[in-house]
Amino acid sequence: MERSVGEAQSEKSAPAPPTATAAQWGAVWILLLGAFMGFLDIFIVNVANPSIQVELNANFADIQMVPAGYTLAYGAGLVTGGRLGDIFGRRRVFLIGIVAFAVTSVACAVAVSPGFLIGARITQGLAAAVVLPQVLALIQVTFQRDEERTRAIGLYGAVIGVGVVAGQIVGGLLIAWDVAGLGWRSIFLVNVPLCLVTFVGALALVRDGGDRERMKLDVLGVVLLGLGLLGLVHGLVIGAEQGWSTLLVGEVVGGAVLLVLFVLWERRVAATDATPLLPPRLFKQRGFSVGLPTALFFYGTNGAFIFLLAFYLQQAKGLSPLESALTFTPMAILTSVFSVLCGNLVARYGQWVVPGGAVVMAVGLLLVWGGAVMFDDLYPAVALMPGLVLYGAGGGIVAVSLMSTALSGVEPADAGAASGGILTAIQVSEAAGVAGIGALFAGVAVGGGQVYGFAVASVVLTVLSLLTAAMLKLLSSPQKAAAAADTA
Repeated sequence: MERSVGEAQSEKSAPAPPTATAAQWGAVWILLLGAFMGFLDIFIVNVANPSIQVELNANFADIQMVPAGYTLAYGAGLVTGGRLGDIFGRRRVFLIGIVAFAVTSVACAVAVSPGFLIGARITQGLAAAVVLPQVLALIQVTFQRDEERTRAIGLYGAVIGVGVVAGQIVGGLLIAWDVAGLGWRSIFLVNVPLCLVTFVGALALVRDGGDRERMKLDVLGVVLLGLGLLGLVHGLVIGAEQGWSTLLVGEVVGGAVLLVLFVLWERRVAATDATPLLPPRLFKQRGFSVGLPTALFFYGTNGAFIFLLAFYLQQAKGLSPLESALTFTPMAILTSVFSVLCGNLVARYGQWVVPGGAVVMAVGLLLVWGGAVMFDDLYPAVALMPGLVLYGAGGGIVAVSLMSTALSGVEPADAGAASGGILTAIQVSEAAGVAGIGALFAGVAVGGGQVYGFAVASVVLTVLSLLTAAMLKLLSSPQKAAAAADTA
């Protein structure tokens, strides 16, 4: 008992961590610009696909691989990219990734054949997988005050919301303006000046404050995880887009088997005191062990809803890609605003704010269902707007809370691996959500039409949002969450 009192007195007498400097906040904005490009390029190509198909004389399978190739490489490389930062230095790896992203963007822009463009998009996705984990890891080690770290991660959550919509809007505008007669090639060349600003800014402002341990890259872990994620994500993405075949089902099952082997291998590596690619000790930390499955629920729901909404607006309601993207805009704005406000809301109203955000998402989805079913004659932006606004506000609260909680308590040496793990979970869950809910939508739409299919899918997503709220309540309860982590 005396020891506990002494420790408490020691903690009280310890000086408060220093406040972040203006240069550190400037570094955060540079890092966020790098993250923005990575998310932007997931979506910017969607509106350009018809133009690319015509100019390069590509078939439908080729054109599907232009966005999918980037997504697959990005999803498969995130954990490895994060670990590379832990080993070689996050600032250094971030800079290398930015250069690679600029070079591969130019390669995409000068493509003269579908095969060349697909190859360039795959390497561009790998470059993004190197860049993105360093952003969260550097934010994690830059700030010593928890409230400042939470605010910075909140800004990261806002960037995700903006990037999802900005990709479609920027792509639509560049195609419409036909800048310098470049057509669709301008959507890739726009990355070059952004990369230049990011590179120069990172050289001047970004510092890697985390300690690095001497470690070797877990090569077999890289192979098992990379091939496992590639099989799983490729099967889910292509199955959702082209329909399921025996080969694709086998690919998903094979990917899952490789991921199980990866987990067993990582435990073996950790038992020999070597350095695993994704340290099992991360799952003994409360935030990471409970936050990871919660992220699967949340981002699976979100990925499926964004996909279905875009399909509904363009196919069922006849909106153009740009009109569809503009319909998303208020939702993205609310996501960004509430990502930033989340910390203040939690401080004022308590931890119930976070699961409450998921409940607000569920209410928004119910209003979207009502708008689609009862106000089908109205312009979609009007009929769906109340639900989209609520969904965006609730989603902003959940997104930032999930990331900050999942990364809380992570040791600096594992910051890159943990960031890569969270981002990988996001990518896989979004692909799984699109595949599963997309299949439900397609099946229901065959008999009842696209509007009915969208309505049914919205109800299912409402249930998933409520399950997310339950997981978030567990995550916000220290005793329950700690118990869950101990049994992991």
